[in-house]
Amino acid sequence: MESLRWTDPQCPVARAVDLVGDKWSLLILRDAFDGARSFTEFHRRLGVARNILTERLRKLTECGVLAHQVAESGKRREYVLTDSGHDLLVAIVALRQWGASCLRTGREPLHARRRH
Repeated sequence: MESLRWTDPQCPVARAVDLVGDKWSLLILRDAFDGARSFTEFHRRLGVARNILTERLRKLTECGVLAHQVAESGKRREYVLTDSGHDLLVAIVALRQWGASCLRTGREPLHARRRH
């Protein structure tokens, strides 16, 4: 985990955002919850550059959110959610629900609905 740079080591939100706050990490987690396990499958689903995917998978594995597992065929490595990774389900579901509720097309812009 030496590659992490805590923006604020005293703040749990900052520490979490440092680890999973970029779009590719969140989308990798989404796809892992939806059953993706191999590098090829993540790459196909996300369309992200291979070097970026490699780095995000490395970071999530290094920090204990994902773990390597040998596929049943024994020919390739798969990525599986750890207990720590499974604990992120609440955050992923909350983002999914918020996106479905507040970011639908055809709704008024978010700034027009601000509460005073």
